[in-house]
Amino acid sequence: MATKKLEQSLRQSAASKAWLSVVHAYNLCDTAIAARLAPLGLRVGEHEVLANLLLAPGITQQALAQRCFVAKSGISMLLTRMEAQDLLRREADAKDGRIKRLSLTKTGTALAEQTLAIQNEIIGHMTAPLSDQELSGLTELSERVVAQLEALLDP
Repeated sequence: MATKKLEQSLRQSAASKAWLSVVHAYNLCDTAIAARLAPLGLRVGEHEVLANLLLAPGITQQALAQRCFVAKSGISMLLTRMEAQDLLRREADAKDGRIKRLSLTKTGTALAEQTLAIQNEIIGHMTAPLSDQELSGLTELSERVVAQLEALLDP
């Protein structure tokens, strides 16, 4: 019985250490990106919008919110502000006028390309010490953890 409790305690300790490592890496990455975006007058949320619209022009506000991991209502004010800055535009869907399609303006596209370059540089620096095999392993492990969490949220 004592051995089983010790094994559970060691596993919980290892799990907590792994979780804290992921959180620490995420926080450092977020801080690095935020610091590099600041001179452009942007925050991480704005970068996410720009990058997603560059990669998937014409998506809906709802789809964008899902890609940016925020509520549709939470992104609405951000989009309004970015539209006023001439970074993006909302246009009625050709088949259903109630649906708004989002796309970048010329200014937004240029800025998105800059922010994506910043993101790619940071990711490159962050993963430089890892081999291709280690990156594949990290991806596989992360995907398994994500699947576990998704199952927890959607039983």
